[in-house]
Amino acid sequence: MISWQWDSPLFSRVWWKQAWFRAAVVNDSNSSQVQNPHDPDATYALKGQGSQQKSHVGYKAQVAETVVEAQLEPGEPTRNFITGIAIQKAHQSDEAGQQQMAREQAAMGLQAPPVQYVDGAYISAAVLVEAAAQGVELVGPAQPAPKRGEDALSAEDFQVNVEQKQATCPVGKLSDQCSRLAGDKAPQVQFRFEWNSTTCRDCPLRARCLGEQQTHKTLVVGEHHTALQARRQEQKTEAFKARMRHRNAIEGTQSELVRAHGLRRARYRGLPKVRLQNYLAGAACNLKRWIRRHVWKLAQATVPGVAQSAITAVV
Repeated sequence: MISWQWDSPLFSRVWWKQAWFRAAVVNDSNSSQVQNPHDPDATYALKGQGSQQKSHVGYKAQVAETVVEAQLEPGEPTRNFITGIAIQKAHQSDEAGQQQMAREQAAMGLQAPPVQYVDGAYISAAVLVEAAAQGVELVGPAQPAPKRGEDALSAEDFQVNVEQKQATCPVGKLSDQCSRLAGDKAPQVQFRFEWNSTTCRDCPLRARCLGEQQTHKTLVVGEHHTALQARRQEQKTEAFKARMRHRNAIEGTQSELVRAHGLRRARYRGLPKVRLQNYLAGAACNLKRWIRRHVWKLAQATVPGVAQSAITAVV
């Protein structure tokens, strides 16, 4: 005998979103649908474009670790230790994961680090301004500004001063007009800079700057574009590139968690159990690092030349 639990939240979710309206569904693999009734917390995620596009059903892990900026001695094990692993549903953004990580670390009594090394997925104009207001420096590359073609100009080629409501084009011409955009069509505050058709008509960069049907240049940026523009300029410097090398260690940590501790495969169903699994993986990784460092220190205190062989023998 089959018992139908019409009041079950899971049944209702599957019935109304996937069975009853199935004929109207264009893409069955979206984040609002149940991918597996045995694990309703697992969601669908799509990342990348074209040949680089990847998809999976499950969860997403955000990993944070300490950064020691001092140079290691030859043969010295890493001084970095994992301070947090935040588990999200697969479709959630990296920015949301960063906020979740901050909340979880605060709940454990950890203070927010004054400097955080991140990748481009965590960097936006609003995030840079918010972090600066909290006294936190986010070190990471901003995404490049979109452009029409490979040789076309983008917002990065313009010097924009939102505070003074002025912008300068690549040939040094000041904008003729600035409008503040806000409302239903622009939920976030934006600024539109315009150059008149007389200025653009004889410009030597006209073909790279304007579309075929455009008679004058229009540039729309967000209210925090000044911070974004400064980061895009800073990340081109050798000093910034040298600082970003400190972030490379987290890629090795991700690889270690995946290859040695099975981070990429959920052994249990449900978000709470997956979170516990990855907490244990992080703890095991930290324990192995602590042992390596302890063995290395003991070897350094006795016979410096055998430090590396001692580490290999023990771990």
